[in-house]
Amino acid sequence: MLFGGPRIDRFGSRLVLLISTLGFSFSLPLVLLAQSLPQLLAAVVVIGFANGLMDVSMNAQGITVERRRDRPIMSSLHAFFSIGGMTGAAAAALSYGLGGGIEHYLLTVCVLVIPPAVLALHGLFPDAQAAGLKGRILALPPRSLWLIAAFTCIAFVCEGAMFDWGAVYLRDALGSDASTAALGFGTFSAAMAAGRLLGDRVVARTSRVTILRGSAVIACLGYVLALAGESIVLTFFGYALIGLGVANIVPVLFSLAGTRKEIGHGSGIAAVATAGYSGSLLGPAWVGFLADLFSLRWALAVTAVFLVLLVCFGRLVRKD
Repeated sequence: MLFGGPRIDRFGSRLVLLISTLGFSFSLPLVLLAQSLPQLLAAVVVIGFANGLMDVSMNAQGITVERRRDRPIMSSLHAFFSIGGMTGAAAAALSYGLGGGIEHYLLTVCVLVIPPAVLALHGLFPDAQAAGLKGRILALPPRSLWLIAAFTCIAFVCEGAMFDWGAVYLRDALGSDASTAALGFGTFSAAMAAGRLLGDRVVARTSRVTILRGSAVIACLGYVLALAGESIVLTFFGYALIGLGVANIVPVLFSLAGTRKEIGHGSGIAAVATAGYSGSLLGPAWVGFLADLFSLRWALAVTAVFLVLLVCFGRLVRKD
């Protein structure tokens, strides 16, 4: 991601998105060719590099479209990211249910995804900031992006905690069965997707800073409901509020990062996205560490406390 930002600023998100999308799609089957752990790790590095470039360039293209249309669309784009994740999980479950293996699933994904992806890439717009930015190798954030990067890290910590520990909390702490635990995670994911589909309309009627702080308040309330007692129904309501709350935090922060005047929009998004994914790596591990020391309930409660920082200091984030 840090490498991709300056490439986007120089060559435009359209070209980088074309190369990274094709690279990501064609590199997926590399895991099938791996005959040893080093070969598998090499394949995963290639996939991760292509995925990082694609993630940054698609968000940079989203900023370009927002500018052309003069209205927010980032939340809707992230909604389809969530929908794609749920669709991929359902397709994998169907593949295994029909007796297929990972090789059938990955090859089918490549065959089905590449043609529409290439067709969609023809409709992308050139970037206004693409020309004339040279000399930088990595997209390191300027000081004006530090707070946005920190908030993005917090948002990914909370999302990662729910992705990795939400179902575990229902199963282990509340004693639910596996299907109920999976349904709880589905409730969170569906609420997040719904919140993102509605997010652009809300952003258009108020400021991004207001959305940022209000979303954190909703997510905090969701954590209170989910962790307050032993009721599975109440926990489901809490998960839904957490999903609605965290839904638009990352899209709003990406939009703010991509509109800073002192850095190209590709580099801005790359910097905060890197901070965010660092949170998604560290957050779930931190929850597990605290759960071992105390309990999973208290570990998730500590994670929710980070959202309070966003409520208190979110007003300091301003669009240039």
